[in-house]
Amino acid sequence: MRNFSIVFNTVFKEAVKTKAYLYMTIGLVALSLLLFASPSIMKVFNTDSTDETYKIVNQTSLKLSEKELTELAGSWTIVDDANIEDLKEDIKADELTGFFVLEDQTNLMQLNIYMPKVNNEVLLPLESYIKEKKVASIVATQSIDMGVLQELNTPLQSNVQSLYETEPNALFIIYGLISIMFFSISIYGNNVATAIASEKSSRVMEVMITKVAPVPMMYGKILGIGLASLTQLFIFMGALLLWANVGIFEVPEGSLVQTVMETITWGTAAYILIFFIIGYFIYATLYAIFGSMVSRPDDLASASLPIMILLMASLAVEMLFVVDSPEGTITNITSYIPFTAPMSVIIRIVYNTISPVEIAVSLLVMISFIALFAAMAARIYPKGVLKSDSLTFKQLIQSNR
Repeated sequence: MRNFSIVFNTVFKEAVKTKAYLYMTIGLVALSLLLFASPSIMKVFNTDSTDETYKIVNQTSLKLSEKELTELAGSWTIVDDANIEDLKEDIKADELTGFFVLEDQTNLMQLNIYMPKVNNEVLLPLESYIKEKKVASIVATQSIDMGVLQELNTPLQSNVQSLYETEPNALFIIYGLISIMFFSISIYGNNVATAIASEKSSRVMEVMITKVAPVPMMYGKILGIGLASLTQLFIFMGALLLWANVGIFEVPEGSLVQTVMETITWGTAAYILIFFIIGYFIYATLYAIFGSMVSRPDDLASASLPIMILLMASLAVEMLFVVDSPEGTITNITSYIPFTAPMSVIIRIVYNTISPVEIAVSLLVMISFIALFAAMAARIYPKGVLKSDSLTFKQLIQSNR
């Protein structure tokens, strides 16, 4: 146990002292700050958009109002006639955001749009406004009953309802969670393999193996780097809780930030932590075995390619099937496959489509798999680290028969 603790402490201290670790930690804190500051930043940009200026050349009999148009978006000027080429030059010189030409055609009106990039937030309200003015003109000339007309023109109210007991913005949270899990497992798992391959290539392993048994050494490295990754995760979540409680940021109703605060409860955060640890442990054990197979770090990329393919395939399944159908058959299956279960269960927890019994069964399956896999690793790993040259997985298996 003492030898294990020495390896564990040494690996953990080395991991947290690297520049890459420091930069990533600072980046995560900055990301949490940006997340809470984003509504205020967007508000600044939205405020700037009110300075946009537009002109509309009205070549019809409709009575348009500059005041009513300004209430739609930006600042408006109505002109009866203008030189189109001069207005184009005003846009190129940034003196005008855009202009429109409304003209009569046979049995219809045509709106010509001149903008560097069509802005639907301006165009759609403008089209609705012109349509209302046209209808009002027809009513005035044809003596149509205004009450009947208002009933016919009553707009349909659309309200998007979530299929699951969560907010629509939770989809962004899900993508963020599984992306963080994917990159954390791949980065820190690769760090485990790199550390083993580096010690093996520099002959440090031959010295260490005389002092520490291979299996405690393997798990000391896995848990040491794992604790370093969890420390970063705690710092990131701690920063989120800090910004949520200090009250220095405005949290608009219905915003992504509000959804994060409502979705990531203490219970959800605990589940995320548990499944992150299990997911990391499953893949880190694989990385440790494959790291023991190579004789130098340069060969690690090709040797660990099967793990990366497996990890990317798991991510693809989550993105293509599980996220869109958290109650589907594929989702139920992937919730009990050790390589996909950590991400699948987290998605179902956020969507509230999984029962406590299903979570317990999934945990039991993964823990059982880890125990089995740990027994296999205990037999394979020592053979790999004692070989000075590179081995294939087949050779490693055969050496343990």
